[in-house]
Amino acid sequence: MSKKPERRRSQLGSLSPVAPTSGRAEVEQPAPEQPAAEKPATTPAAPPKVAAAAKTGTRKKIGYYGTQDDDARIRAAFIAARNAGKRWRTLSDFQLDAVLAQVAEVEAELNGGRPFEGAPAHTLSPGRPME
Repeated sequence: MSKKPERRRSQLGSLSPVAPTSGRAEVEQPAPEQPAAEKPATTPAAPPKVAAAAKTGTRKKIGYYGTQDDDARIRAAFIAARNAGKRWRTLSDFQLDAVLAQVAEVEAELNGGRPFEGAPAHTLSPGRPME
């Protein structure tokens, strides 16, 4: 019965590619390894708890289909607005404001200016229809 040798540890594990270094980086030598019988038993760390995505203030990606020309126009408008000093920091912010402006128009026209009640997820048909 053969034993596999232990995996060698990298000497670069403690170094950071973004941390400033003075001159040449000095690599620390790893401590000599203890035999397998003498190593202290370690328990794996518990996985971090995932926060609920339904928290107020979190955002979820919603996609749409558009032509390449439409996508190019949207990107060009965003870049022009951002360069003119408008408030949008990301294309997502720009698109969200545009959609919410359209929603406000529909609410004014069809719901007397009052916000619509929220519709639960998955109430729309998934994807575009087959042609």
